[in-house]
Amino acid sequence: QEMRAGNVHLQPFHRVLSASLSRRFPEAIAEAGDTVGLTIDTLRDVERGASALVLLCVDLTEQVLSEAASARAHFVVTYSPMPHSPFTTLSTDDVLGRIVLGCAKHQIAVHSVHSACDAASGGVNAWLARSLAHGVVRPIVKHPKVADAGQGRVLECDEATPISTVVERLKALLGVRFLRLALAAGGAPRAPAKA
Repeated sequence: QEMRAGNVHLQPFHRVLSASLSRRFPEAIAEAGDTVGLTIDTLRDVERGASALVLLCVDLTEQVLSEAASARAHFVVTYSPMPHSPFTTLSTDDVLGRIVLGCAKHQIAVHSVHSACDAASGGVNAWLARSLAHGVVRPIVKHPKVADAGQGRVLECDEATPISTVVERLKALLGVRFLRLALAAGGAPRAPAKA
């Protein structure tokens, strides 16, 4: 559906937002078989000039859906795919069915960024790497067609930085008290590292 205002074609809000997210985190760079993009559509639109509520989450759970519905959200951007796999039946007997049917009932569109966000040049992996130290950041596995995109990231620090310093920076960045670290055989947390 397109709304018309004079000769200008106005796309529904959720389509505009989804297209913007897809430009930033293209489905083409997602891992094969991953469910990314606009995964749940809606017929509801935002009136021109009105504000829209967009909810961000890691996982679209029943609790998150309840919060979105209570807040009358128009759109949910989720990291983890929802739905994460094809289904043959849609029923309230399982969690997936309740979430998808709940989104339809409350007219909430859903867009998942998952591995497209991981692989994007400005995605979550690149952001984490760039936040830890100054240096060159590159994908571990380069995408065959999209420059600077790919899975994982290697950070080659401009100067040697103790792993313990990098861990403390990561903990502060993520707001966590604990972080698991696996060192190479013979590795020491205070030893300087460049990559």
